[in-house]
Amino acid sequence: MRTLKLIAIAGTTMLTFNACSSDDDADRRAEVDLDQVAQASDRYVNPASLPQPILTYISTNYPDHTIEEAEREENDNYEVELLNGPELVFDAQGNFLGIDDDDNDDFGDEDVPVSELPAEIRDFVSEHFPGVNIEEAERENNGNFEIELSNDVELIFDSNGEFLGRLDDGDNDDRDDDDIAPSELPQVIRDYIAENYPDQTIIEAEKEDDGGFEVTLDNGVELEFDADGNLEEVDDHNGDDDDDDD
Repeated sequence: MRTLKLIAIAGTTMLTFNACSSDDDADRRAEVDLDQVAQASDRYVNPASLPQPILTYISTNYPDHTIEEAEREENDNYEVELLNGPELVFDAQGNFLGIDDDDNDDFGDEDVPVSELPAEIRDFVSEHFPGVNIEEAERENNGNFEIELSNDVELIFDSNGEFLGRLDDGDNDDRDDDDIAPSELPQVIRDYIAENYPDQTIIEAEKEDDGGFEVTLDNGVELEFDADGNLEEVDDHNGDDDDDDD
């Protein structure tokens, strides 16, 4: 009988402990606000808004490449990633500084293998995003980690692996558009640009979610077309937006 009582007491204790542990886990998860937002150390830049020397440099030295993404760092440098090409770094005035790659850490940002991330980050993702993988990880020039998950969520952690929030990189409305090569643009769009901008080079081309197209030229002019290739808007990024009403 005494043995049965001891077993019963032990079982009750284990149930109580497990209940407390579950409550503690739930409380810990509740303490983390997964919707909080953190500023990235680098800010998205519309390629059409890049300093003219950068656009000229790319069209001159990389005539067969277009811009996939452009960012401005905390130190005011610009990082410009070319579609199927290298990542170029420029200073605030648009002077070319060099190429940023895995063998060159001179510019402060570096790719980090997932296995080398702080355990706190990997554990955080496992706990709060079960079944989701870390696709990319980068250590920024301020020491923070920016990671991209397989569900396209981007998170920021400090150098100790402490969660800071979801990525907020400001003007990023078109980051979800698909970058395409100029040759993939409808012929009607290419003909329009050849006729109306014969001295300019396409520096970026995107296919938008609604089927339309956005084209940036190397003089900073941005053209928007509908899915049929009809011109809808011209923006020279000097405050002059022209809707095509013809």
